[in-house]
Amino acid sequence: MLVAVCIAFSYLLGLTITVRAVRGGYFSEYGFFFSYLIYFLATGAAALLVYLFAPQYFVTVFWLRFLTLVTAEFALLLEIGARIFGPYPALRHLGGLVTLGVAVLFSVLYVLPPLLEPHPSDVAILGLVKRSALTKGAIIVLLLAAARYSRIPLGRSIAGITLGLVAYLAINTSNFALAESYGRARYAPTFALIGPLSQTLTLLIWSA
Repeated sequence: MLVAVCIAFSYLLGLTITVRAVRGGYFSEYGFFFSYLIYFLATGAAALLVYLFAPQYFVTVFWLRFLTLVTAEFALLLEIGARIFGPYPALRHLGGLVTLGVAVLFSVLYVLPPLLEPHPSDVAILGLVKRSALTKGAIIVLLLAAARYSRIPLGRSIAGITLGLVAYLAINTSNFALAESYGRARYAPTFALIGPLSQTLTLLIWSA
């Protein structure tokens, strides 16, 4: 019941953020962010329909959605970089270059090599999530350091997007690390709760 309430509340928050942006006329100003948010809402609705009408495919759809969202989170980093340096023509492409450069470098040197080694699927997914989260954390640190060095204020909206993403990555990484440590049998009920809670917290931060 608590998981269902968290999921329902997170979708209500997501819809509220989107409707508010459309009414306020700033939907197009945050294209990467709202693309991610709409994808999150649409794939969640699709997964719910699969769960209700074709439950035998739900596990596959769940992990497919989860892994694509892990990749789509890089769009939020592109949004942060673009908005930080957008008002400054000389630095306009710096955020995107930092994001793409670090993502490619970490993927080649840190994320992909372990995936090429033989591992059980659950171990491979845990490793992918943790390494991907650390990569995104490194990108956020570099973007914030570049903004501080250039004396560029973040602004309320970008600070909120960044804080929400950091909270989500920190909680999710800890959740997967604990699942890896304690095992599926002992940690599964907690694991299933922490995921929706982290999404709800993130969307609550974005709403505020």
